[in-house]
Amino acid sequence: MKKILLFLSLSMLISGCREDIVDFQEEIGTGRIYLSSHPSGAEIYFENNKTGKVTPDSLISLVPGSYTIKLHLTGYPDEFVDVNVTSGARRFINISFRSY
Repeated sequence: MKKILLFLSLSMLISGCREDIVDFQEEIGTGRIYLSSHPSGAEIYFENNKTGKVTPDSLISLVPGSYTIKLHLTGYPDEFVDVNVTSGARRFINISFRSY
């Protein structure tokens, strides 16, 4: 019986994931941004502050408002995106770096 429950629990956990993104309960009144880039591994800056994250990753529990996100990847010009976060919304942003 324990093996069946473990199998069902793992099956539900695995089937609920998308591309290494794990959903957590969002705080009421906040939003989130999912960021990816090509090539991946770009440093993510939020409002000109280094987040310590690299693409692909997400920024969660964001208070509604307008923000600027910068992606920095060595060998490419920095990419900037202005994003409007609304309560309960999920934004998916994919940036393709262009060469110099």
